[in-house]
Amino acid sequence: MSFSDIHIHILYGTDDGPKTREEMFKMTDVAYKNGIRLICATPHFCPAFFGDNREASEKAFSDLEEYCKENYPDLQLFFGNELYYMRESISWLKNGICRTANGTRYVLVEFEVNTSEDVIAEGIDRLLNAGYIPIIAHAERYKRLSLGRLWAIRQNGVLVQVNAQSFNKELLTLGVRKRLKAMLDENFVDFVSSDAHGIVHRLPKIDNAYEYLVKKYDENYAKKLCCNNAKWLFYNKSAEEK
Repeated sequence: MSFSDIHIHILYGTDDGPKTREEMFKMTDVAYKNGIRLICATPHFCPAFFGDNREASEKAFSDLEEYCKENYPDLQLFFGNELYYMRESISWLKNGICRTANGTRYVLVEFEVNTSEDVIAEGIDRLLNAGYIPIIAHAERYKRLSLGRLWAIRQNGVLVQVNAQSFNKELLTLGVRKRLKAMLDENFVDFVSSDAHGIVHRLPKIDNAYEYLVKKYDENYAKKLCCNNAKWLFYNKSAEEK
């Protein structure tokens, strides 16, 4: 099975992911062995936390491209950011200092975990009105975002990503797992990604989530979330067109 990972902190020296090229290459090795064949590198973008990391991320992505060309020529690489939403976010996108997903209108966006659903909805609306299509990162974490409000947000074409790690009951709280299960039951999830940060904790693996989805739902649903939706996304098509 060829998995797709649209949320991964794989670029070294850019955020709280790998610190060296060697660590980045080891992450790539782990991802490839896990069956991941499409990666969108998404370093955090929030100047308050990580400074201006654009130049560092471009250098790291170039190094990653060279490594994959030599070792994994069938691994598709794309480039984006995980935008930490703030009032300045629109200007960051408009000025090109924060990347959308591979130059599309889609942008992976995260909020502080305790953000109210009203503030999340307002931020989503601002991004939509500016011409962007948000992909809500690890949406199962937002304990104040109700299913009803998430349903309403999705009516505007907003997409939802969840973390593979959230399928592991030993690692996450009961509340996170319950929200994830409810979202899956209502078909409110578009992508399962690793949100990996290294090779010790939060590894670049998706197979556990895929196996869970096959067992609890069906293989087509698992393929859609872990493989196929991302392929549509990076060919500039809506993930809902399948």
